[in-house]
Amino acid sequence: MELTWQRHEIEILDRESNIKHHSQLSTNGLDTNAQNLHKDFIKNLPHLSEVRNEHMGIMADISSKIEDAKSKNRGLLSTEDLLNEFDGEMDEKGISLPIKIHSSNDMVIQSRVENENQIVRIISASINGGIFRSFIMPNGCEISSISSGNGIIEILFR
Repeated sequence: MELTWQRHEIEILDRESNIKHHSQLSTNGLDTNAQNLHKDFIKNLPHLSEVRNEHMGIMADISSKIEDAKSKNRGLLSTEDLLNEFDGEMDEKGISLPIKIHSSNDMVIQSRVENENQIVRIISASINGGIFRSFIMPNGCEISSISSGNGIIEILFR
């Protein structure tokens, strides 16, 4: 029985390519002002992605024990309950949930094996005012990959 949570990376398929390299943030040189530089800085935040990723990892680790206790008190959803709640679908390839995320930092998906079943938990502070759901994967199914594109989270089976 594996009691530690494993984080699954979410591949973003419809990532916009309008992020500029940090050296291209401003081409105005000395003909600019602080307000324009700040706008450029805020528009193009790839330089903060490492900090954001580390922050999400730390927050997920810290909250793990608290959330474990909460999930034991709340119980686990079945896959069908999860699909009904999010208006999702399932086929032999995997689970599709109509949830739009803009980056892999918008949501954390973790899993662990308990009594030969894979337990999955979905955590997001920014979606629907915050979500925390744990559910049991269908018998014999394990997560092979997770991707997001066109407003759909795809949890593919192995």
